[in-house]
Amino acid sequence: MAISFAAYAFLGYQHDAPIEATPLTLATTKLHDGDTLGFSADLTAATSTPVHVMYVVSSTTSAGRPREKTYFLLRGTAEPDRKLHLAKSHTLRSTATVKLTPGPCTIALQVNGRRLPAADFRILEA
Repeated sequence: MAISFAAYAFLGYQHDAPIEATPLTLATTKLHDGDTLGFSADLTAATSTPVHVMYVVSSTTSAGRPREKTYFLLRGTAEPDRKLHLAKSHTLRSTATVKLTPGPCTIALQVNGRRLPAADFRILEA
């Protein structure tokens, strides 16, 4: 998926802002369809910086094709010398249009359009 850094800049979010993040921490790495994926991380910035935070869940379809789904997490401001704590509990479940396929998955934060390192988890057979 192509990210338009110009669009983020137009909205006031620098993609190359001096933002650091702790590694993404998962509550558990083995889940079944219907379980909740809990995750957290902290952001810090050298200067007061507006942030637009999304998270991206990557998996594979039953046909073996890659699938990414992006979700909104936070719009706010990262302040210098103060951690901005990010946490979420996201329910993973099959729907009428999407069937969760057992196998390896990842979750990554995306700050101002810039993807941060992902954390791995696995969806298990029912």
